Amino acid sequence: MGKIKNLIVAGVAAVAITASSFAGVYADPVVAEYKGGNISSNPGVFRITRKVTNVSNKVTNTFTYSIAAASGNPGTATGYPTSATIAMNAANVSSNTAIGTVDISFKTTTFSELGDYYFTVTETTSSNAANFPVDTHVYRIVASVRNQLDSNNIPTDKYVVTLAANSVDANDNKADAAGANAFTSAAARTYIEVSQSVSGNMSKKSDCFIYTLTIPAVAAIAPAGDTYTVDSNSTCSGSSATVTVGGTSNKIAMKHGDTITIGKNGATSQMPIGLSYSIKLDDAKGYQSTYFDEVASVDKTMVAKTTVAQNASDFNTKNKTAIRNDKYADPNTGVLMDLWPFVLLVLLAGVGVFFIINKTAKKNAE
Repeated sequence: MGKIKNLIVAGVAAVAITASSFAGVYADPVVAEYKGGNISSNPGVFRITRKVTNVSNKVTNTFTYSIAAASGNPGTATGYPTSATIAMNAANVSSNTAIGTVDISFKTTTFSELGDYYFTVTETTSSNAANFPVDTHVYRIVASVRNQLDSNNIPTDKYVVTLAANSVDANDNKADAAGANAFTSAAARTYIEVSQSVSGNMSKKSDCFIYTLTIPAVAAIAPAGDTYTVDSNSTCSGSSATVTVGGTSNKIAMKHGDTITIGKNGATSQMPIGLSYSIKLDDAKGYQSTYFDEVASVDKTMVAKTTVAQNASDFNTKNKTAIRNDKYADPNTGVLMDLWPFVLLVLLAGVGVFFIINKTAKKNAE
């Protein structure tokens, strides 16, 4: 097929990284007519879809994209979109997946030749890449510009542009990839872990302690109302089933040897990175001291920590907290239990001395 004497202005109807087509009308001067397509209300538009998996709460994040004409096209293409943005604003979650879309228009695109034109679509940024990593896959949009033939296979004055999506393999093949997945990445979730122990001769391993867990809202990371699952091996009562961001009644209850995790639901971790949290003991139950990670706390409250990724080198110090409550004093006598063995020895020694002196005195009297 030879060169087109006049430029072809192509309107493109499309769906999210899947095949679609439209018919453009060639005339002199060129006028584009847009027909068909899965976006029937707006033919001439291509839809980019973004999925975020591994989430349970609504997603707020912005992804940006660049669109560029690939090398080796049969001619020049001008007027096509070069950038796009998908802004998820508290996007709903279904089956642990949130979805956002953006429609980009090819209605003003002009092709200088017949043939196949390739455009690469690349995700360039994520506004919160720590929690929502960039998808590094590259997709292609291919616009196939052809003469429309009549029933006798004779070219007409109409031109058909078929739009499809292509993924890029290791060999940079351009085979059609109709039905290829949309841009997708799993959210990088994390969790926190709290453990309990007691110490001292007056402590009891069966004593249960209740703590208030506070998680302030953080814009674009964890808005007020987000919830995370509490998993516990404790027999103590009083733990909340979930903790709520911005809530004031999040409780965890533990005794010696217990461990509780927050935000870790089976194989799926539901808590974001960069979230602040603090823990406060509600009732000391007569215990004199509370230690958070071996650091004494005057007001029974842990200095706030901020969550990090599960593979971070400081995960154990930032996301895990070991609490110890100490109780040594005898509440009745005020004598330290650690001194009782020594007091008993002194008393026994005194009794022994008394008997020796008494026996000696009787012997002398005889």
